[in-house]
Amino acid sequence: MSDYLGLVVVFLAAINPAAVAMAMPADSAKGDTRVRWRVAAAGAGLAVVLYSAATFGAEPLLDWLQIEPESFRVAAGVVMATVGVYAVWSGRLGDYAQGAGMQAFLFPLGLPLLAGPAGLIAAISYSVDDGAGKTLGAIGVGVIVAAVLVASRPAKAASALDAVARITGALLVAVAAGLIVSGVRAI
Repeated sequence: MSDYLGLVVVFLAAINPAAVAMAMPADSAKGDTRVRWRVAAAGAGLAVVLYSAATFGAEPLLDWLQIEPESFRVAAGVVMATVGVYAVWSGRLGDYAQGAGMQAFLFPLGLPLLAGPAGLIAAISYSVDDGAGKTLGAIGVGVIVAAVLVASRPAKAASALDAVARITGALLVAVAAGLIVSGVRAI
């Protein structure tokens, strides 16, 4: 598997598009398809801004905190494993009560669903190792897939989304274990 494809898999697991779609109520747009697509697009835009800040600010942040990238890899793995276990357990990234309509793009969609703890900490860790551009490209795939699932979520897909969210959570746990081992070996 190519390095970039591997990075795409990491961010699909970290963002977990199926779990994002499950966490957003199907009626959050009050049945208006156009509003659902606008909420999804605005949430994706916010997530891209947050991920850009994380990737381009990764090295200065780690320098300021005086944390070596190898040590941060271990911490990132722990956070990612925790989020993955929760997704395996519940099939979701959380339960969020929010108002309906456009304000849902900010909370919960933009933050913490699309740009959640696992994705943001992975963005910092991987951008230090693989570069901001490559990392942002991989993140973009996950954000777009999640936004499309949120916007077009068919009501009959709940069982399938639940299963995919749990499997993706298990994949995130495996990725996190590899990240922890890589960090420990490098230290």
